[in-house]
Parts: sequence; C-alpha cells; structure tokens
Amino acid sequence: MNKIVADIPCLPKTLQSCYLTTACVIISSLLGLVDLPLTYASGLPAYPNARVELSLDESRQNHPIITNRMKRVNGVVTSNGAQWLDGHLVRNLYYLPPGQSSNQGYKFYVSLLRTQGVETLFECRSFSCGASNFWANDIFDISKLYGQDKEQAFYIGKKMSTFYAVYSVRRGNGRIYTLVDIFKPYDYEMDSATEQHTGNNILRLTSDISGIEKSVDLNAFVANMNVDSSMNALLVIHSTAPDTLAELDAWQNKMEVLQENIVQYLNEQGISESRLRFSISIGTDDHATDPGATPFFWLEIVPLN
Repeated sequence: MNKIVADIPCLPKTLQSCYLTTACVIISSLLGLVDLPLTYASGLPAYPNARVELSLDESRQNHPIITNRMKRVNGVVTSNGAQWLDGHLVRNLYYLPPGQSSNQGYKFYVSLLRTQGVETLFECRSFSCGASNFWANDIFDISKLYGQDKEQAFYIGKKMSTFYAVYSVRRGNGRIYTLVDIFKPYDYEMDSATEQHTGNNILRLTSDISGIEKSVDLNAFVANMNVDSSMNALLVIHSTAPDTLAELDAWQNKMEVLQENIVQYLNEQGISESRLRFSISIGTDDHATDPGATPFFWLEIVPLN
C-alpha cells in the first residue's frame, strides 16, 4: 500500500550565425544523420500535409496524466492510476489530410516515440479506451476530439521525466484529428511523486487553514478522492516530541484544531468525513524535518479501500 505524505508551503556564446559555406552544408548533412534525443522543448515534427488546428506552449496546473481506460463511476468520469501534475505543456492538434485514417495518425507518432526510446506506460484502441467524449471533454477539453469510440486510440509514454501522449480519433463527419502532448512536470512535482512512492514525503502544517489551502499535494489528494468515489483515507498528524508536559498538552490541542481544520477544508471540497479516519502521533522521529521550526506538524495520507 502506497503512503502519501505531501508538502504544504509557507507553514512553521549564443550560437553565432554562419554563412552557407561548403563546410556548413557538409556539417548540416552529417547532423541530419544523427538520432538526436527528444525533449519537451524541441517538440515533434508535424504530421505530413496536416493542418495545425491548435498549438499550445504553456504552463499548466493539475494536468491529467492518464494511464488507464476512462470510465464513469457514480456519475464521475475517472481513470484508475490518474495523476494531476503541474508543469509545462507543449500541445499540437492536427487535422489530417483527406484519405488518412485515425490509425495512421496514431501509428506515425507512436512509432516515432518508440524509436526515440520513450517507454510505454499505457495504450488502448477502440472501445477499450472508454467513451470518446470522456477524452474530449474531461481530459483534453477539446470538443473536436469527440468522435467514434471504435475509431480512437490513445498512447502515453515517458522518457526521463517527460510524458508523451497521443490521441487520434475519427469524428462522425469523417474528419481525422490527432493530438500530441509533451508534458514536463516541474521538478517539485517529480520530487513529490518520488517521495510519495517511497513513503518519505513530508507535509508541513500549522494549525491555521491558510497553509492547507496552498498545498499542491493535498489538492492532488482532493482531486483523486473526488474522482474515485470508492477511495477512503487514513490521515495521520505527526509531531516531534515536546520537551515538557505543558508543551505536550499545548501541542495536542493544536493538533486537534488542525484535524478540525482539515476536516472542514475537505468537506468544503466535497469529501465526506465518513470517508476519512484520523490519528495523532506525538513524538515521531523524522530526520528530514527542519529542526528550526517549533512546533511543527506533518500529515501522512494513507489511501484505503
């Protein structure tokens, strides 16, 4: 079972130009033979003779990383194993020329990514992807991607810390669209994901509500709870050991107030208290914390069925 412990902030020679000489031509020709690695900044080539319908190069908050089929559970569109991360997105939507198929657009980019060493995380075709309107409206927020369920395909892969996604679909009017996303999470998101996996992450807290509301990690937890209605959680509030009995009493009171604030905040986000269980742990030894912050607390989130 994975444990999530999240971080809450503010709590306790430029290339010179060269003339086109014979040498430059030779060098350029040689470089064209080199298999250069892909990066999110460089992007991918446009589909031959396709028209670019949408092009984005921007920062994103809570960008969905989908590694399973889309489905609807109790009226909520969800996907097992989904993540919502902050980062930089490069997106291109192509309208393929007449005579092409959704499979051709899909295979063009997926084959390219695989030759570049991108590791496949998940892929699906046709009905195994779920409903096309889920992808169009709930994931990409692009109505043009709403097409025929049997004529769709999705791929997501990863290389280093960058995610590559491809979605291709045929609309009812016969038009073919292929979307290509290159998403690079910010460093703190990658650190957070690693720490959540190892169970060593820390979510700093004070007893007021402001720090809770600013927590990226707690917001991601809220999003997962709202998407997956079957998910419950144990929330453990930790503290270091106080020096005196009076400090113990004071810290325990602060932790109880903190619990009430967390419950109130989660209720406001649509999460029922019945799905939560709390525990208070005083005297927890955590060497990753800053000894200069006194008192301070941290929250451990344990997902439960």
